[in-house]
Amino acid sequence: MRLLHTSDWHLGRSLLGLSLLEDQAAFGEQLIELTHDFHPDLVIILGDLFERSTPSEEALNLLDHVLQRLLLECKVRVILAPGQQDGVSRLNFGAWLFERRQLQVVSNLEQALSPIMLEDADGPVHINVVPFLRAADVDRHFRTRNVPTHGKAGNVIMEHLTRFRRLRRRAVRGVVAGYLWVEGGRRCGEERTFEGAEESTVPVSAFEGINYAALGYLHEYQQFENVCYSGSPFAFHFETTPLTRGVVKMEMDSQGNCHSELVPLPPRRHFYKFSGSLERLLLGPTFPLDPQDLVVLELSQDSDLLSSDLIVRLRSLYPNVWRIERPEIGRTFQARPTQDPISSFEQFYHQAVGENLDEDARGLVRELFSEVDA
Repeated sequence: MRLLHTSDWHLGRSLLGLSLLEDQAAFGEQLIELTHDFHPDLVIILGDLFERSTPSEEALNLLDHVLQRLLLECKVRVILAPGQQDGVSRLNFGAWLFERRQLQVVSNLEQALSPIMLEDADGPVHINVVPFLRAADVDRHFRTRNVPTHGKAGNVIMEHLTRFRRLRRRAVRGVVAGYLWVEGGRRCGEERTFEGAEESTVPVSAFEGINYAALGYLHEYQQFENVCYSGSPFAFHFETTPLTRGVVKMEMDSQGNCHSELVPLPPRRHFYKFSGSLERLLLGPTFPLDPQDLVVLELSQDSDLLSSDLIVRLRSLYPNVWRIERPEIGRTFQARPTQDPISSFEQFYHQAVGENLDEDARGLVRELFSEVDA
């Protein structure tokens, strides 16, 4: 069996006020091209598919376009499992009709406990898909169990699935595709916390007897034992050292042995962060930048105040500077609560942008601060 595994698209997300839809559309084309080349039996897309539970029309249209091409052009079976940021009821609309086109949307516990059957040249494969599920719903379903956290809920579900597999007389290859946080998995800081916070992990031992686990939720690619996170194909913050991102491809033989690897897909543009003193940043980047790359500059505390001339020099060295930050200025404001907040903001604006606020902008700032004080 051949499988492509991707997750956490967050369609419609913005980065410091910049829409990422064009970057996400470029990835969709790469995914379709990879599907053409790899000829998988199945493509699994795990949540969070959208950035919000009520996605924008543009985000919906992008998902619709990618799914149409996967189903009609690539003629591949696709499974979707929503995450905690997806509007499950909206995503599940018309699921019974989509299934006729080889698109299956798994959005509730009953579906998660019923395996999807896939037949390849080596025989049957059972695929259980676990979307984001609230601990209270899992607790209600299993009745006598105490399920206070996401981790406990995931463990209960996996115990049920593995116990069912042990009771079978004939071994069948098994795959779990889940929106789960597994013990040992690293968060990169972009993920939204689950119920129960740090106690919300599922032990790796819960996947005993499963040939392969394709997981979503964590945004960084990582794999341990038979558990694999594809990670998000997108960077949602400006990075000092960009992560390698892409789609995971997995091949399973007749005995259930699996080989998986990340297929790197170069992004439409990188989002870099360069930190240091003003003197260091004025030396320029240590590697060539693509004209499409966006840059955030973070000045250290010992840096001089920026003049308009210095900002021009920085912009000539770093094409497409999106923002210049001085983190210690925020701490200075906190350390001097008696300072006039409007004057502090004007000072910050001048240091960051190299210009003074005009009268209209100054009036708007005064209005905003007056509302906060009220």
